[in-house]
Amino acid sequence: MRLSSDWYGKGDVRLTKVVRRGTHHDLFEYCVKVVLTGDFTVCYTHGDNSPVVATDTMKNTVYALADKHEFDSPEQFGQILTKHFVANNKHVTSARAEIAETRWERLATASGPHEHAFQIAGSGVRTAVVLTKQNGAIETSGGISGLKVLKTTKSGFVGFLRDEYTTLPDVTDRIFATTVDASWTYIGPTDYNTSYAAALEELLRVFGEHDSLAVQQTIYAMSEAILARDPALGEVKLTMPNQHRIPFNLEPLGRKNTNSIFVTTSEPFGLIHGTISRD
Repeated sequence: MRLSSDWYGKGDVRLTKVVRRGTHHDLFEYCVKVVLTGDFTVCYTHGDNSPVVATDTMKNTVYALADKHEFDSPEQFGQILTKHFVANNKHVTSARAEIAETRWERLATASGPHEHAFQIAGSGVRTAVVLTKQNGAIETSGGISGLKVLKTTKSGFVGFLRDEYTTLPDVTDRIFATTVDASWTYIGPTDYNTSYAAALEELLRVFGEHDSLAVQQTIYAMSEAILARDPALGEVKLTMPNQHRIPFNLEPLGRKNTNSIFVTTSEPFGLIHGTISRD
């Protein structure tokens, strides 16, 4: 028998960093996962831990490097982390960092954005994944997960395949509610914060403006707009559950539902994914 594949790491390392420049403070809050691959076979087969970077060491490294280095995006911090692990451990073939950022925005005051007070910035968690290999190759992606959006019109679903089990009616005007998980890969140099802001702006703009004939079509339109705006991006991945709002039958109550009263559902839901790449 043989060990055909393996990896290990540390998950959910929660980091808050405050950068103080006089009375003006910047706030970064990340949840970090670090995963290593490499020559760890003897640990599995013989209990020999000599090549093992302890997961507690990984946790400590997150905090130490966060203190040692300056960064302004999860992508940058992921590169700092992964480069460290492959540079200092020659038997590590690759290091992967997955980072979820809690987005904080400054409180608004009469004199402008507050210098050191913040509030959660809407729904959605900014994400980044960095994979650094021992040969120096680096793969970086950014994204957002858990972004809750809804629009009350400009969405329909008609002309789909029907069989003996189909009961869903055609609908030309429905509520479109979803929770977006999006990621994009970087193929060129960029300012990660600028790219993130542009991708999020296009995602939200197209969701609101698009006359959706299907969730699939909207996924394609969103991704197309993101790629068209930013040449530093190579592909976009979008996963969007169709979180249904079902019209409630008011007729037993002596009323007619004029497409205004719905039952809010969380499950079951349609689950649609698309990866759109440059030619």
